[in-house]
Amino acid sequence: MNKREFIKNLKNKLNISEKELEKSFNIAIELIKDILIKGEKLNFGKFGCFYIKEKNERFCYNPLLGKKILVEPKKVIAFRANKKLL
Repeated sequence: MNKREFIKNLKNKLNISEKELEKSFNIAIELIKDILIKGEKLNFGKFGCFYIKEKNERFCYNPLLGKKILVEPKKVIAFRANKKLL
């Protein structure tokens, strides 16, 4: 499901205009992004938790070059689902 389909499904359940829903959805995504950039966890109770995970630098094999390359350390968004969700 993509963003457009999600908003249409939500529109059918809430009876709100699609423009208002899309605007609210975009604001919510920006808020989530700001919280994660600050390094805080975002816990949605019975749904799950979003957090920033730091990956260490590592060596990976590049099949196009046929040799190992160093991948720099980076931060990624991670999600841990609540056990009750599944």
